[in-house]
Amino acid sequence: MMNICFWMRRTAALAVASLLVGCSLLKVTVSSGDPLPREQTAARMLTRGFYYDLSGEVARAADSIGSASADAGVRLAAVQWKIRASRAAVTAAMQGNPDVAMADMWILCRRMNASFAARPDSLLFGAQSPVARAAAARLERRAARLARQALPGGRYELMEEFVAGYVAAHPAAPVDGNDNTLLAWIEFLRERGVEPDYSTGSIAEVLSDINDRVSGQTQQIANTVGWTKEMIDIRLGQDSTRSQLGARLDSLERHFGRVVVVAEHLPEVSERLLTEINEQAAQLMETMNASVDNAFYGLERQRRELQQYVSDEREALIGQLHEAGGDLLRTALDALPALVGRIVFWLVVAFLVIVGGPFALGFWLGGVRQRARDRADGGRRS
Repeated sequence: MMNICFWMRRTAALAVASLLVGCSLLKVTVSSGDPLPREQTAARMLTRGFYYDLSGEVARAADSIGSASADAGVRLAAVQWKIRASRAAVTAAMQGNPDVAMADMWILCRRMNASFAARPDSLLFGAQSPVARAAAARLERRAARLARQALPGGRYELMEEFVAGYVAAHPAAPVDGNDNTLLAWIEFLRERGVEPDYSTGSIAEVLSDINDRVSGQTQQIANTVGWTKEMIDIRLGQDSTRSQLGARLDSLERHFGRVVVVAEHLPEVSERLLTEINEQAAQLMETMNASVDNAFYGLERQRRELQQYVSDEREALIGQLHEAGGDLLRTALDALPALVGRIVFWLVVAFLVIVGGPFALGFWLGGVRQRARDRADGGRRS
């Protein structure tokens, strides 16, 4: 039975192989792809090399600002500048299209330079702001110089016009920090009568591109982790309570080391050290409890003060409303007699005009008519 199954499987495999060999429609090929033009290859290499130089220069400038300033806020801002600039730069430089990558790097440097030049020192890095401004200006000049070196004359003029127009239309980066300028660049070239190049390069170039992207993103993640730790250290250094707790923990660690060393030989010393450790732990807990109680007491006190302030303001507002209503009522009552007198006067005048006017006019017209009759009768008698 086993031999029959074996020969059946073998016969089926031979039949499938013969069908695949005989089928002329089944064809597996691997295309090597067209290599990138020389100009785009040079643009890609210069852009990615510029990314590493930009990250290094921004990191050196930020470290210089942090070491020269004692203000924790300035030091935190310098570390955040390193993280944001390098993150935006690696996203821009590692794009697949070399022209778009170079344009995005140029846009990044121009925005950085314009932002630093427009913002005052108080919103930048304090007294160390000139260091950041000088670095941003150098990076923008270098981005323009690299574009001129990598691109032919006509292509450079187009990219310069595109970068200037895009920065004017979008002076600030998006919320996520990434610009999607690929479609904008393609539409810009087509409006100028230039057909974009959609080639991605040969297999070797694509693999090298993927390797560069992975390497750049990995280095960026490692740098971000280190700089984030630096920010945490700066923030921890600002909190006196945490510093006190850290000192207490360090003291406990030293005492524990002493216990380990002498525990085997000096039991009485070990007991005394354990007692001291208990005291230190008790003090640590008291410090923590006092800090928490103080924080909650401060919040409760602020809440009571705010509630009292709101109550006082509400009572004052109600009193003002009552006073204003009383003044308005008194003013209305004081003005009421004069208003009634004026209304009566005008009613009398209106009555005289409406009733007495027609009566007087009729009486006068009757007299005129009677005199006219009398004159007529006198003329007939004569």
